[in-house]
Amino acid sequence: MRRAQLLSLDALLSIVLVILMLGAITSTSSALKGEIAEMLGWYERANIAENMLDVLTKNPGGPGDWYLNPSTARVVGLRDNNLSYAIDYKKFMTLNTSREQLVENLVNMSLGKDFKIASFVSTFEIGIRGSYPRVYLDNVTFANPRGNPPGVNFQISGGNGNTAFTVSYVEIVRGGDSYVNEDICSLKTGNTIDLQDGDRIRFILAQDVILSAKRGQGPEGPYIDPSPLTIPAGALVDIYIMGPEVSNFKLNFGGGSCPYSFKFSGKGNVVVTVSAYDGQLPEIISNYTPASVFEMLDRPTYWFAVINGSVVTDNSVVKASMNNSPWIQVERRIVNLNRFEYNLSAEPSSSLPMVYGVLNGALPTGSYFRVKVPDGPGEMAFVIVAGSEKRALFVYREDGEDLKAVIVRGGCDVNSQNDCVNHYSGNSNSIILPLSSLFGEPSAGDTIGMWFYSISGWNRDSVELRFVPSLEWVLEPKIDAVVIKLWVWDDS
Repeated sequence: MRRAQLLSLDALLSIVLVILMLGAITSTSSALKGEIAEMLGWYERANIAENMLDVLTKNPGGPGDWYLNPSTARVVGLRDNNLSYAIDYKKFMTLNTSREQLVENLVNMSLGKDFKIASFVSTFEIGIRGSYPRVYLDNVTFANPRGNPPGVNFQISGGNGNTAFTVSYVEIVRGGDSYVNEDICSLKTGNTIDLQDGDRIRFILAQDVILSAKRGQGPEGPYIDPSPLTIPAGALVDIYIMGPEVSNFKLNFGGGSCPYSFKFSGKGNVVVTVSAYDGQLPEIISNYTPASVFEMLDRPTYWFAVINGSVVTDNSVVKASMNNSPWIQVERRIVNLNRFEYNLSAEPSSSLPMVYGVLNGALPTGSYFRVKVPDGPGEMAFVIVAGSEKRALFVYREDGEDLKAVIVRGGCDVNSQNDCVNHYSGNSNSIILPLSSLFGEPSAGDTIGMWFYSISGWNRDSVELRFVPSLEWVLEPKIDAVVIKLWVWDDS
């Protein structure tokens, strides 16, 4: 009887211990289950962003040419069909420009979650500050076509009659020596400098002047009274004294002061060749900026978001949606972009080039760039990159004149315009420019880029641009780095 009671007490104690252990195990299991469930949820969310970027950057998509008809894409993949280390530029652009057609495919990849995708592309930032140098005279020779006397009465005046005018810069080149500003005063005799056959005088105008030539005309245009030519302040005037018929031609400081104020005298029988064009050169901007810098500055080249199955490009809406989500996952990839552009019908743009690639050999011999425009005045501007060179091309036509062009090399100043500025003339509707003037002499492996920067006065559809022969076959894609960043969240 006593032994039975002891056994009953032991059993009771055992039951109590088992109940306590089961309670502890149950409590621990519930906590672990919650933590495991939370961990699995985090892992699932993290995998969405990671897997989505893997699909985008590591496979060519299906079919391989899905970018030609994005609405039929089974899988959106950006990898180049022939290069395992690069993504295809056409696929990349289609993702960013045809996103509405791809949205269902992308939502499937994100498992229905909301996401934002931003791309930071290494690229050139180009621009032009200032205007192109307009030409007022282009190597016009003033002489008497009858030859008796051979010269003309040549005059540049600051007002009515033969009055002095002021300049901000003056240079005389004589016998291989250059005299600049105050140095020209060493050539003075009294109040004048006698000008000789072969002298060259260059000056930048500090005021408007009037150029006229009596008793004859230049072969490229009559600038004789009563229709003199006005040259504005800031223009660079370049005069060559030609032949012995200089008739005591002088720079006269009697009505001014050496070196910045003078007039021409002894001007009755002069043969001169004159150029005059704007003295200010535009600043050509052409900076290659890495993708990492754009990412640091938070300046994506392209971006869009998909929220509840719809494309969103309003950043305030995207931020509000992210704030409503209990979690946000972020992933990024640095990849190579196989980039090639050749679209001579492109609209003006400061970011998208119409020609872009790497030169695979020499430029074709005798090749040229032809521009055809409609009637009427207008102007266009282009920025060109060729290796380390940068240039700007301006094509323009004043009312009633033939088409003209100016090519300006980067890094020039006003005193080196002869070396850095080339002027061209065409006919009424077209002009031909040699490629050597546009691109210089680039070597194989150099980057070639051309941006159609701006147009005014003419309709773009009426302008025809053409390389003869085509440059498409001497260019290869350029590899640029791109950072693709993906945010995934759940605003449901």
